[in-house]
Amino acid sequence: MNVKTGIQVAVASLFASNMARAGAMSGLVYGRPDLGPCIAVASANNHYAAIKADGNVVCWGFNDVGQCNVPVNLGPCLAVAANGQANSSGPGFTLALRADGGVVAWGFNGAGQCDVPPALGPCRQIAAGFKNSLVLKSDGALAAWGQAEFGQCSVPPGTFKAIAAGNYHGVAVTISGLIAQWGQCDPVPAGLGICTGASAGLGFTVALKADGTVVRWGSGGSSIPAGLGTCRQISCSDYGVVVIRQDHSIAAWTLNGALVDYSSFGPCLSVAAGYGDDFLAILAPEVDTDIDGVFDSLDNCPTVANPSQADCDSDGTGDACAISSGAPDINGNAIPDSCECIADLFVDRQVNGADLGALLSQWGPASAGTVSDVNRDGNVDGADLGYLLANWGPCPN
Repeated sequence: MNVKTGIQVAVASLFASNMARAGAMSGLVYGRPDLGPCIAVASANNHYAAIKADGNVVCWGFNDVGQCNVPVNLGPCLAVAANGQANSSGPGFTLALRADGGVVAWGFNGAGQCDVPPALGPCRQIAAGFKNSLVLKSDGALAAWGQAEFGQCSVPPGTFKAIAAGNYHGVAVTISGLIAQWGQCDPVPAGLGICTGASAGLGFTVALKADGTVVRWGSGGSSIPAGLGTCRQISCSDYGVVVIRQDHSIAAWTLNGALVDYSSFGPCLSVAAGYGDDFLAILAPEVDTDIDGVFDSLDNCPTVANPSQADCDSDGTGDACAISSGAPDINGNAIPDSCECIADLFVDRQVNGADLGALLSQWGPASAGTVSDVNRDGNVDGADLGYLLANWGPCPN
């Protein structure tokens, strides 16, 4: 196999696995159940796009400049993006990311935003600015084309994991979780910390931090409405923000507006903000009973919150459920004792006379961190001795 063929095979394998994963996370689009299960949506001002579970792209709404004319033989796709203000100075256009990593664009092309560079190479994310296109290439580099008068196509060097496009600026998240910006935008707040995602609107940016909190900066200030809570996804329109909260419910707000709760929609997989308070949402086909962010069909413990999905013995039952069903956790560290050897005071993978001697030498009231206080109750006593003797011998694997 030559190098070129090897790269092609690797890319094909990557996108085949992406398609399989996306298909597993499909759901119905709110208000468009006729589309059947979909894996991705995009929303602009009065024009919309969705990718069905089979990878086919569907568009509807305003089509004054062909933004809904899906190209013939487009092929299966993984993502769509849309922008533009129909019947105004920036008519709409649509971007699609094919399953092979290729990017295709159609609709208004007044600034060249639909002229995909011929040597672009495979990509893994796409974003649509007002009149420019932004992509994250498979190697983590950025590329942009179209309107560039505000610097929105002057992408920085580096390796990134997520992108977003505002009307006149671009945003990217580095591999280490830092936010990079370029174009017409306010600077990133000092001390922002590690982020997992970002989105952008007309002159403002919103970042999703690693702890699920949301931070906003740029035109209109930095206020976040009360009661938002932690989130898992964010999407900006020109003037508004839509989020999926930790429990998979949707909430939204417009500039300086109050939080609007859309939890009546049911749990959601994905949202795409359009214009103002307009958005599309993919509804989850199932529930998350313990509200830990993992749907029941994928959760190794659907009745007890365990977002880490820890399963120390790999038996398919999460540690949280094993402990709630009676598995001993004498030291209260959320790991079943069967996976530990906490009476091995010398950490030599043996519970033996050396451990017994250490325990007896520390008999009585114990301070925090006393290793012989096996059950962490503040005393080295018969309970600790009983646990040590019950686990005498080699530690479990």
